[in-house]
Amino acid sequence: MRKIHSLILIILFIVAQNVSAQEVKVFATTDTTEYIVGDYIDYSIELKYPKEYNVVIPMVKDSIDNLIFIKNGETIRKEEANEVSEIRHFIFSKYDSSEVTIPSFYIPYTVKGGEPQFAYVNPVDILVHTIEVDKQAEIQDVKDPKRIPLDWLLISIIALVILAIVVASYFGYRYYQKKKSGKVIEVPKIIIPPFEKALAKLHNLEEQKLWQQGMIKEYHSEVTGIIRDYFEDRFNFMALEMTTKEIIVNLKAKEVTTEVLNTTEEFLENADMVKFAKFQPLPTINEEMMKEAYLIVDKTKTEIVEEKTEEVMNVG
Repeated sequence: MRKIHSLILIILFIVAQNVSAQEVKVFATTDTTEYIVGDYIDYSIELKYPKEYNVVIPMVKDSIDNLIFIKNGETIRKEEANEVSEIRHFIFSKYDSSEVTIPSFYIPYTVKGGEPQFAYVNPVDILVHTIEVDKQAEIQDVKDPKRIPLDWLLISIIALVILAIVVASYFGYRYYQKKKSGKVIEVPKIIIPPFEKALAKLHNLEEQKLWQQGMIKEYHSEVTGIIRDYFEDRFNFMALEMTTKEIIVNLKAKEVTTEVLNTTEEFLENADMVKFAKFQPLPTINEEMMKEAYLIVDKTKTEIVEEKTEEVMNVG
């Protein structure tokens, strides 16, 4: 009888230990199970654990090597009574079709400074496939061409350019008329802000519809070239000669916002994949590149228009 009693106590102790080890609950999932090549894969990890636990989230992008890491997503954290609930989102992608198992990994945690313990993250199965092609159907655009209405910003830029031409013509005429008088003529020099030049170039690139005509690499080179040239004018560093990482370092030194840094890094890395890895992006990514270019300019623009004058002396 005593042996049975002792055995029951041992079993209860083992069960209690297992329950304690499972107090950190982890569940991984994706927003869907099927994706098209190049789609964003929203991978999320949900955790629940007591407040006194110290849970350390590892570098998820290093734990998942069969997908391409894009960026960290939203983190939602709630505390109720003695429990903490977290949902962390991570954005990945994949550029070839296959069945994929997002691997499992372990999340370390400690209890009141004790020995490290580990919570198991479950694997997730997804399917990445290409767009099905109907060989009998006529060739057509994936989407109808999007018509962009003429906006007031473009009208303002055109008006400013016309004004500059008129002013230059006026003072050129005055200079010609007074050429023999020996007088000093002040010729104003109007400097167009870098953001206005960049926006005008982006509008022009949209009108060319390069990627819609199959010129994907040329489109990505043009749109990133406009932004790199804008960075040179706006922040005064040699962006056209720099790598993506060097540009990000220089932008950090200029104290731009985190939103601009993240957008610029994603924008330039996508273009690098097209130019150097021969990646064929989906139309949605091509459209997103233009939206990100406008956002970068809009979030860093300055509307100060400088006017300088040059003195020209008539020498007879």
